[in-house]
Amino acid sequence: MRFLNLRVQNFRNIEFAELDLQASRTFLLGANGQGKSNLLEALGLVTALRSFRTQSMAALPQQGAGAFTAVYELEHDVEGRTELEVQSGKAGRRVSVDGERVSRLGDFIGRFPVVPLSSGDLMLLRGSPGERRRFVDLTLSAIDPQYYHALRNYHRGVAERNRLLKRGGSAAELSAFEAEIAPHAVSVATRRAAGMQRLREVLVAVYANIAEAEEGPELEFKVNTACEDVESVSRMLQDSRKRDQIMGSTQKGPHRDDFNLSLSIGGAKEYASDGQQRGLCVALRIAQARIFQQSLGLAPVLLADDVLGELDPHRKAGFWRACPPELQIIATGTELPAARQDWTTWEVAQGRFSLR
Repeated sequence: MRFLNLRVQNFRNIEFAELDLQASRTFLLGANGQGKSNLLEALGLVTALRSFRTQSMAALPQQGAGAFTAVYELEHDVEGRTELEVQSGKAGRRVSVDGERVSRLGDFIGRFPVVPLSSGDLMLLRGSPGERRRFVDLTLSAIDPQYYHALRNYHRGVAERNRLLKRGGSAAELSAFEAEIAPHAVSVATRRAAGMQRLREVLVAVYANIAEAEEGPELEFKVNTACEDVESVSRMLQDSRKRDQIMGSTQKGPHRDDFNLSLSIGGAKEYASDGQQRGLCVALRIAQARIFQQSLGLAPVLLADDVLGELDPHRKAGFWRACPPELQIIATGTELPAARQDWTTWEVAQGRFSLR
């Protein structure tokens, strides 16, 4: 897949911009705070209608504007030349593909895969388990519709159970919701375990190209509680009711899973150098891109938000070794990258873009 053109209006500090993006390597050049990351953020919406910088879509329209509009022209590996339009604001969200309205996220997620790389990816190491679960859930939802639907139904069931716990629902009411939750929990747990094993294998292979030496990267999937079959999950939920009622929420289940990244020296969060941590996060994103490519039969687009400048020379060279050469890359920075790549460059100043 490749972006051909983008028109965006009233997005962050961008009043209006239109960019020809047909080149395989595009670089957005400018000082900090000018709108480079904002443009990448707009491009990143096409995978799951989510920003890679914030969880609030309300923050995206330009101040004083009721909504933003983004129109993308893409060359799709399966669907051919495609036009995608996204509008979002106070009145809600509207998405259309070649003029046809898309009403369900499940019909859209993963259809146009992009992979963002940014300094915020360090939160996958340093942040909360929720940050890591969101990464896993987006990755697996994009390649497996059954995972997406099971996850959505599981979270809905847990939310309803939590409401019952807080208002003192009866045992019969709780049993009814737990019976509904259990099969979705099993499906999520089973598919997530298989997905995490695959991610681990690809990550190890990718990191070998980025690291300075054999550093023994490892991804450990930390299951909150085993969800092997419906009966065991139902029993676990029933046995946990008293504690859950005290806490006011469901304390056990796939929604509490986590994963840990480590090197031969120990946990990456605690013992890895800054360069090693950045290299691990870059490897994790490239692994995500490879999984998208293998599973969807589509070449995802890489959006590198000022990360090339943050890597040391060895890991920067490793990035190019690990990055599939056929992928389109759109990158940002305050300085042009080394002459290794033939970049089409756009200069960015105060939300305006001009071809250099």
